[in-house]
Amino acid sequence: MEYINKNEELIEQSLSGRYYILDSTITRFDIHIEDHIIYIDVYFSLPFRRFKSDKILKLHFINVTEYEFYWNNKYIFYTVERYKFFKTEAGFYISLDPFDESGEILEEDHDVIFCNEVEGYFV
Repeated sequence: MEYINKNEELIEQSLSGRYYILDSTITRFDIHIEDHIIYIDVYFSLPFRRFKSDKILKLHFINVTEYEFYWNNKYIFYTVERYKFFKTEAGFYISLDPFDESGEILEEDHDVIFCNEVEGYFV
């Protein structure tokens, strides 16, 4: 596993193109609890055309305070067509099915994780 970065620096590297989850495919979710802290790992298969090789990105969400995911078989599982990922006063926020791509939290956003820290890895 290759460590990328964490928190604000991880988000900045997303914007700079070190990794890019737009058009990626989510291949796996792991949710676990340890010492009353919830962790969520989301695995993304990154677009081949972007990296010229198969790259898997793991985002490791630490001390999750809220999450919501929904899917049904009417849709392909699970291509990231739009997303928003930013720091808030309370921690970090990602929506993998946002209502819009503004830098604000909206009730209409879906597939959401709120957490206190986030780390990124290539696996």
